[in-house]
Amino acid sequence: MTKIVLVLGATGTQGGSVAKLLLQHPDQYVTRCLTRNPSSDKAKDLAAQGAEVIKGDLTVPSTLPAAFKDVWGVFAVTDFYDTTVLDDPMSEEKQGHNIVQAASKAGVQCFLWSTLPSSREISGGKFVTRLYEGKHSVDAVVREAGLKGCFIRTGNFYENMILRKYAAYDKDADIITMNRPIIGPDAELTSLYVEKDLSAVCKAVFDLWDTQKSRLDGKYLLASGARETQGQINKVLERVSGKKVVFTTRPTTGIPDRDIMLKLYNDVGMYPGVQIPTPEVLELGVKLHTAEDFIRERLLPHLGLEAQN
Repeated sequence: MTKIVLVLGATGTQGGSVAKLLLQHPDQYVTRCLTRNPSSDKAKDLAAQGAEVIKGDLTVPSTLPAAFKDVWGVFAVTDFYDTTVLDDPMSEEKQGHNIVQAASKAGVQCFLWSTLPSSREISGGKFVTRLYEGKHSVDAVVREAGLKGCFIRTGNFYENMILRKYAAYDKDADIITMNRPIIGPDAELTSLYVEKDLSAVCKAVFDLWDTQKSRLDGKYLLASGARETQGQINKVLERVSGKKVVFTTRPTTGIPDRDIMLKLYNDVGMYPGVQIPTPEVLELGVKLHTAEDFIRERLLPHLGLEAQN
């Protein structure tokens, strides 16, 4: 019997990766996607792939019960960069509370919450950013509600090389430019290929839940297989592309909380002292990916270049 899994943020990077993988397994899962705008191109594309697309808004609790009806599993994520809530300091916490309340009332059996550690804790109070604290604060709300499931931690998205336009190819100079705000070449990044790593970790938990719930419940699962510096990523890009990479750093992102987050990476890294990949994720049996995988499969084709063998 198929299980209904509700995917939040399905038109974004994280939720989109989970939804697209689940949609490849219609014999196991009915994939339901929540969106404020079902008529958007991304929502229509999900519907064309077989998703149930339902309208709802995480900031409006009354729109959520219909989406959560009869749901077995949930992938939940909030978006700090959502332009409709960016100026609300408590937005992610509010959305998290609304999600947890809806999931609890619906009797969700497997709840996956995309989260981050406390920036205050890992930096000893030196760096405090809402991008981390907003998600981290909801962890306790999930536990207090008694929801069963896992906490999925993320890191540096390889996809941002394309989505945030960090990387570009200068055809005239025949070089690749890598331009990032604040991040220096020695910044320690804990990276993931979201499309493949995050989605695989989440599906593995859903697949194993009925038989391994006692082992998995409450676990923190870091969906990353690589700890590396930006300088190391640049070297991989040079080797795989056969082009010189010129790296520069901009002074700001224009968003104060994001600037703080990137300064945290420069100073102490993302997950200081944590073994990467973590044993808990290795036990899931998923294949994790590297910067080279993403560069070969996504970045170079995007730049109009071919990988060198």
